[in-house]
Amino acid sequence: MDRLTVGIDLGGTKILALIVAESGEILARAKSKTKTGLGVEGIGGQMHKTAEKALKRAGVSWEAVERVGIAVPTSVDPATGDVLHAPALGWRNQPARAVFESIFEHRVVLENDVNCGTLAECRAGAAKGAATVVGYFVGTGLGGGVVIDGEIRRGRRGVAGELGHEIIRHNGKLCGCGHRGCVEAYASKTAFCREFRRLILKKGRKSVLSDLTSDTTFKSIKSSVLAEAYRREDPVVCKVLRKGAWMLGVATANLHAILAPDCVVYGGGVMEALGPELLPEIRRGLEAHLFGITPEDVSLRLSALGDDAVPLGAACLAADTANE
Repeated sequence: MDRLTVGIDLGGTKILALIVAESGEILARAKSKTKTGLGVEGIGGQMHKTAEKALKRAGVSWEAVERVGIAVPTSVDPATGDVLHAPALGWRNQPARAVFESIFEHRVVLENDVNCGTLAECRAGAAKGAATVVGYFVGTGLGGGVVIDGEIRRGRRGVAGELGHEIIRHNGKLCGCGHRGCVEAYASKTAFCREFRRLILKKGRKSVLSDLTSDTTFKSIKSSVLAEAYRREDPVVCKVLRKGAWMLGVATANLHAILAPDCVVYGGGVMEALGPELLPEIRRGLEAHLFGITPEDVSLRLSALGDDAVPLGAACLAADTANE
């Protein structure tokens, strides 16, 4: 019988677990809501229960599992398995891998979520066959990942690939990390919602968002709602999202000057909902700042794996360690 791998995407709002065969086939999925106030051990228990639900759906037990791969929304120190700073979970400098291994009673591979998503797109998705790939995942924040010759580039203490914190404007908008001018402060749902509050609540601009969401403070708007407003050509939503996509294009141009990747993959909830509409805006921002190569040499692609990308990448990493 195949030795199976469990791949888990631990997010600030949801946990998604996959059961993955040696061939890469996904045998089952299970999802649950993240209860962020439980701490590392409590969330570890949540993930274990979610994985057990997926195993039950696949008709197998833990005895068939070789490794567990867990993707987290933060950098991970590859030497210690400590998570460095995960604001969505309220964690800083936590020995997460050791805690999770005691809960799962299996070898656990811990990795940044967008690193995992980018790797999965290289192995089985939009970037299959490419040597150097950059991933941007646009959700509540903006995550990034870099894969070179099939390997994740982690850098010192695992902080390489934190592309959301690439500074694209000196003394620009304040980012959640505390710095100013990060691309995440322009191209993320957090950034979009902040602009909606400024334009709608403070400046009195009219927007269909007021009718499409019950969130009158515009603190957290679903990507599906943004897509509906955008397709209705709401002037506020179109202005904010197009500006954010342009700025993401500027950041992408910077990455081309540094890495000249074979392709760039865009994923995450916002791009899943609005990728075809926003990708041309990203390309316009990129082409206005591109250096050294022609626009025809630049390959921009949308994620082919959707929600499965991150947990599948975590499973791939776990399977790799089992073969070492």
